[in-house]
Amino acid sequence: MKNHIILSAIFIAFISLAFSGLYERDLLGGTQLNGAGCVCHTVERDSTVSVWIEGSDTLIKGQTGLYRMYLANGPAEAGGHNVAGRFGIMSLVDTLSVWDYRSPNELTQAFPLEFPTPQDTIYWEFAYTAPDSIVIDTLYSCGISLVYDHIPDFHDRWNFGPKFPIAVIDGVVPVELTRFTANIKNGSVVLDWITATETNNAGFEIERMKNSKIQRLQDWEVVGFVDGNGTTTQIQSYSFNDEKLSAGKYQYRLKQIDFDGSFNYSNIVEVEILPSAQFSLAQNYPNPFNPSTIIRWQSPISSLQTIKLYDILGNEVSVIINEFRDAGRNEITFNAADLPSGVYIYKLQAGDFTLSKKMLLLK
Repeated sequence: MKNHIILSAIFIAFISLAFSGLYERDLLGGTQLNGAGCVCHTVERDSTVSVWIEGSDTLIKGQTGLYRMYLANGPAEAGGHNVAGRFGIMSLVDTLSVWDYRSPNELTQAFPLEFPTPQDTIYWEFAYTAPDSIVIDTLYSCGISLVYDHIPDFHDRWNFGPKFPIAVIDGVVPVELTRFTANIKNGSVVLDWITATETNNAGFEIERMKNSKIQRLQDWEVVGFVDGNGTTTQIQSYSFNDEKLSAGKYQYRLKQIDFDGSFNYSNIVEVEILPSAQFSLAQNYPNPFNPSTIIRWQSPISSLQTIKLYDILGNEVSVIINEFRDAGRNEITFNAADLPSGVYIYKLQAGDFTLSKKMLLLK
């Protein structure tokens, strides 16, 4: 324990020396905004060390965002960081970081953060408060991947991260939907939409309603959810596939939901899936099977549709389905757990159409 404290003291002493101006007077440790990297270890930058910042790229004037600076690769025994902002206010979040008094608006680590394994990625959290004016600000980062011997030297490797721009805007920019379309592809409905801007966008709930002569069936149902991109002024593209639909007309709308639970609806788009021109019964899959298999078929008409199962002698052993189905593609999962192994015949009847195929149950 005593040796660990001594080594930590040596490490802190080296860091203090690097920022004291006595070591390499023409070089100041820190980010590209204020300094020349982790020069207390080595003046050479190593591009194999990965450094980057993640967080919102758009803030309202005076708004505070939470960000992370990530570090990976290099010796990856322990790591340190520096982050700085040009116009906004940087704030401490964790206990590993301190304010660097010699570098305006820059945070640095107080103690190294250990990597769980050399293959892992570590990070530090920090806060940034946007200035009270409309501007494009920039966050700067620098990370060092250490050989954890508490001695700053050339064995440690460091690199700058890419500059992270932040658009500071005036007031709330809503989620601006610039496009919402629906198209048929391979029997499925493909929805595509684009946003020009987003603010606090948690995501989009996809709602569908099928045209029906039965009034109680004409209601919106949720068929999926796609995550949003929070707050951004960059163009974002989204897509959603609605599969396994029967023939008919369908309407879709998007329910855009904010993180606080408030929401707005998009315009409605409509598509029509035409009935299949052929009556067909596919081979069950898998086949042979045990104990479940999938049966698929398609019908050009809406009607009462029945699938019955017979043994090889022609005796009816099960009614798999007997209900009204819309024209189009259908499927059902059949469980034969109660039947003995053997060859069976499944027969589909829809209106005047009749087809049958064999299946093999092996237990």
